[in-house]
Amino acid sequence: MNNFLGAMLAKAKNTFMQSAETAQIQQEATVSVIELAEFIEKHVDANMVSQFLLGDFYYFYELQAEGINYYLEKKHDYILHLDASIEDQILVSYRSYRDKEHIQELFSFPSAQKQ
Repeated sequence: MNNFLGAMLAKAKNTFMQSAETAQIQQEATVSVIELAEFIEKHVDANMVSQFLLGDFYYFYELQAEGINYYLEKKHDYILHLDASIEDQILVSYRSYRDKEHIQELFSFPSAQKQ
């Protein structure tokens, strides 16, 4: 009887821990490329350079915030290129020519960035 209660208690504890882990994963912040680009553009510390190239204006943004390095290239409102990295770890690598169909998909990102 004592072994049966111990086994039931262990199973209940294991189930509770799995549920807690699942809830924590679901609470992670998610963001799209569009939202991340808006964050970079509107951030007060972002450095923006515009250049007239090939008959049009292109905008280049660089930002370092909370240990994350961001780089964004745009042509008008069209996102051409977006990178976010921490030291040698790439968090986001978006290229319009390759990833255009994924621009609105949500992906995990450090929660401090999505505000």
